[in-house]
Amino acid sequence: MQRAPLSACVGLVLIGGLAAVALAQGGSSYHPARRAAQADHSSLPYQAKITPTTMKAGSTSIAIGADSWEVRGYDLKSLIAEVNDIDVRRIDLPGELDAGARYDMTLDLPIEVSADTMQQALEDAIEKKFGLTIAPQSRPMDVYVLSAPNGAGAGMHRHGFAAQAGGVKSLVAQDADAGDDSGRITYTGKDCAGVASGGITVSGGTIADFRRTLEGDLDRVLIDETHLEGSFDFKIGNYGNQQELFHRLADQLGIVVTPAERNVTVLAVRPVAAQGALL
Repeated sequence: MQRAPLSACVGLVLIGGLAAVALAQGGSSYHPARRAAQADHSSLPYQAKITPTTMKAGSTSIAIGADSWEVRGYDLKSLIAEVNDIDVRRIDLPGELDAGARYDMTLDLPIEVSADTMQQALEDAIEKKFGLTIAPQSRPMDVYVLSAPNGAGAGMHRHGFAAQAGGVKSLVAQDADAGDDSGRITYTGKDCAGVASGGITVSGGTIADFRRTLEGDLDRVLIDETHLEGSFDFKIGNYGNQQELFHRLADQLGIVVTPAERNVTVLAVRPVAAQGALL
């Protein structure tokens, strides 16, 4: 299984199976790997290692496959967020547990497994290593809501369809093993400085994929209420800040971003002894 080494300021999205994300000064991309079979992690021979990091201050790395997972330079809160494929703001970690220590975590499995199985093994290892419980809870939060009041805009195209003469669209067969760009989300000229980007190109991405990719760059958690199902191809032109991005989404894709309050599922992380005291 090939690994995709990543550099500082990198995020990882585990969507529809294990994925790899690369982020460098020249751009970034998200591309999901093939879905692996579900397996019960408790029956698999594996060992997860969590040790103080060997990475320099301010740098991180991450590399995964369907049978391996490796992150370096992550604090506990960020580590739990990566394992669960959620934004770090969705992790409720008490201050006394967030001492700023950074860790390296590796896990190797004898077979390829699904993203859910890998997540279960990793979360169990974190709970045992640090004596924690990690449990979902619903909390009211200020968020941004994605909506599509008039459906998909003109700039959004169903993936797998090609335009023909007369405006007719025909289905284009997609081979799952052909290594095409299905599911890829690519930023152009984006670095760690903020939300500015030379543009975004999506090929075969779902709105769920897109939401997770955008959320980490925004100043609020992002909720999808577009009700747009399936995979899309679309492009967004360059933007210099968050408001420009929102304008591009509305003008080019018909997707409106609205501030609101919603109940959001967060992961409450507590010492084992405090499990019964969770609110």
